[in-house]
Amino acid sequence: MITGNFGMDGCRTVSVAMVGLFGALMLTGCRAEAEAPTSESSAAVAISVLETSAGRYEFTPTTCGIHSQDGFDDIEIQGPGTAPDGERLFFELSSTANAMTIGLGVDGPFASPERRIQAGRVYSQEFTIVASGRQLSVAGLVLVDENGASIDDGATLTIDCGAQ
Repeated sequence: MITGNFGMDGCRTVSVAMVGLFGALMLTGCRAEAEAPTSESSAAVAISVLETSAGRYEFTPTTCGIHSQDGFDDIEIQGPGTAPDGERLFFELSSTANAMTIGLGVDGPFASPERRIQAGRVYSQEFTIVASGRQLSVAGLVLVDENGASIDDGATLTIDCGAQ
């Protein structure tokens, strides 16, 4: 605690010292946060792929929720990635809803993309997810755009949740 009669110059000096100290603490905290992931970055990043007639849509699952009970799989997958042309995307898959959605031009959840690639019971045709441990696959995906126009009727999805 700092006490005493410092006058205006003393107050400025103390204020400048406090701002400097606070800034140094903030920079130290930021540097520690920035350095922390480097030790984790040595872990392999699992790239998952949607193979279509237009090319490969690659994404990295950041959420891989796989729960099996009584012969029923509850699977929720999400993650950012890139389209064949390099455009960013956000991938979402839900076994419960039997829906797969790729939001184009966005790279995070809860975004409202203007363009989407969709598959599943509500959008085109129901699909079956084959799970083998933390590896998932779907063959014969029928893809449509946000207006329901056909994009591909035989896409293949492979997801690797092994790094999760």
